[in-house]
Amino acid sequence: MASNKQRELLESFIVDNEDLEELEAKLAEFNIFEAIGVVRQEIRHSNFLAFLLDPSQNHRLDDIFLKRFLKRVLLETDNPTNTNYTKISPVDIDIADLTDSEIRREWQNIDILIHSPRNKLICAIENKIDSGEHSNQLERYQNIIDIEYKNYRKILIYLTPEGSLSSKANWRIYSYSQVIQIIDSICKSYKSILGADIYTLMTHYSTLIRRYIVSDSEIAELCRKIYFKHRQALDLIIEHRPDLQSEIVVEIKKLLNPLIESNEIFADFWNKGYTSFGAKHWENKLGSRVMIYFQFENLPSSLSMRVQIGPSDNKEIRQKIFELLQKQDYSKIFKKTRLSSKWTTIYNKQILNNIDYEDGDIENIIKKIQDFWQDFSKNDFVAIEQIISTTIEMILNHN
Repeated sequence: MASNKQRELLESFIVDNEDLEELEAKLAEFNIFEAIGVVRQEIRHSNFLAFLLDPSQNHRLDDIFLKRFLKRVLLETDNPTNTNYTKISPVDIDIADLTDSEIRREWQNIDILIHSPRNKLICAIENKIDSGEHSNQLERYQNIIDIEYKNYRKILIYLTPEGSLSSKANWRIYSYSQVIQIIDSICKSYKSILGADIYTLMTHYSTLIRRYIVSDSEIAELCRKIYFKHRQALDLIIEHRPDLQSEIVVEIKKLLNPLIESNEIFADFWNKGYTSFGAKHWENKLGSRVMIYFQFENLPSSLSMRVQIGPSDNKEIRQKIFELLQKQDYSKIFKKTRLSSKWTTIYNKQILNNIDYEDGDIENIIKKIQDFWQDFSKNDFVAIEQIISTTIEMILNHN
């Protein structure tokens, strides 16, 4: 009987599934970057960004992309605490001629270095796709730049898929979601200048980022829609596809089960990629599991813990929660960001990176997850749960 039921679930999933057909159609579209296998290769992403930023390259944009990128970074990020890094504004960039800029790759191990002698301007970009910071690299890079370019105006940028926190306050936090907005706007405004070849290259790159790098993409949303509609069938498929991600999900369930059984938390195992959970009283008081929650993001070559604010019909309470959690008092825990209409990440801590996955030693990986959870559950989890609970109480008591 169970076998017949499972067969029915699978048949329902594959027959007349318009969402699945739409997803397959999107993924079937040819993409140059997919074809040459650079989906998550950090070096290749840095190479392409360096190409767009370089005024001397043959993309026909001169310093247009470079200036728009720097202006948006300065406009959309918080000013560093050190005044040596606040001596330049978007207006300064707008009126500057940056065509003399030299773009260096891996100078002193810095991913991308932008050097404009004419404007006494230096900009360093540390680019992360799946890995996180290591060996105090941001501090080392900053010290190198301070010594080598002592009298220069400086911009330090920490670029990650979701705008993850950096260990050093002088590094401006920027995300790939924001980068593709710049690419899309350039493609729209300068299509005639770019020519068909460069326009195609840039639009393909934007599509690649939306497909694989950022979590709020159209494809990610379609995947969630398909999952919620065909949850049982997909859980069955996932159950019979053993891989490292699935084994990590099993471990995550083991860690959360005691709290679930004691009714302290709610938990949603969306798929092997995302496990969301939160304090049970959050759900009871807000009437929603997606207003705010913790989340394990379990990707093929990285594992992170996040706190996210999700979409909600109660936009007023959602806005108030976000604003209170962005208070300066919480800056050491929650990252400064903007509230999107869908999912907004306000906390991000990496547990595993691509180096941990290279040898595929599941015992070492599980041990690292357990060590993380032991520390997280006693420290950050307690602090964040208390802050959010207090915030919810404060808002509800004033409504």
